[in-house]
Amino acid sequence: MLLTSEEVKFLETMQVNQAEVDKGDEFLHDGEPMRLTFLIRSGWVIRYRITAAGRRLIIGVSLPGDFIGLHINFNNSSIFSAAALTKSSLALIEPVRILEIHRRFPVLASGLDWMTLRHSNILSEHKVSLGARTAAQRILHFLLELWIRLEQVGLANGKGFELALTQEQIGDCMGLSTVHVNRSLSRLCKENLLRIDKGAVTFPQVSRSVSFADFDKRFLMEFSAKPGMPDLINKIASN
Repeated sequence: MLLTSEEVKFLETMQVNQAEVDKGDEFLHDGEPMRLTFLIRSGWVIRYRITAAGRRLIIGVSLPGDFIGLHINFNNSSIFSAAALTKSSLALIEPVRILEIHRRFPVLASGLDWMTLRHSNILSEHKVSLGARTAAQRILHFLLELWIRLEQVGLANGKGFELALTQEQIGDCMGLSTVHVNRSLSRLCKENLLRIDKGAVTFPQVSRSVSFADFDKRFLMEFSAKPGMPDLINKIASN
């Protein structure tokens, strides 16, 4: 095991303060002071902005093992809101604990840097989708992304995953109307690129789906800079 007993103990104590958040509850408000870093222990969380015209845009979906406000020490206030998409469990981490990781535990610090890079990759890929992919490609690419991310933390299998997003919420993620999302999903299912059955998402012909969506999973690379490092994200999420 790459992590020392001291590092494992630190991960455990870092997550002592926890909160349970009910579906739909907002726990971080746009513009309020950033006082804590949140680690998603279970459930799905969305980060979003509301425009002056009242339009909501979901800027990210956070899954177990993901941090919100990881670089809180550089932010005075939040630039987005966050709410539980499903009933969720959060670890509430004081900023000094994040600084302590960088000071005392270089392996864990490398893991946080990897998470930051991966988050940046996801945002970059979403920008490519918004500017260069059709609605159907955009949606399929997003669902493939969720599948890989969930599989990496043991919450999906080789066939698919349970989707916690509604069509309206998918639209808010992809900058599409609900009607457009519905039509695109119908097309994808009709062409056997996707199957949705009571919330269960599967990909009958994965290679065709990957090709159609222009999906390259390298942007979701696992942390493997050193032997044993792919387990770091699971270790963080499971303590």
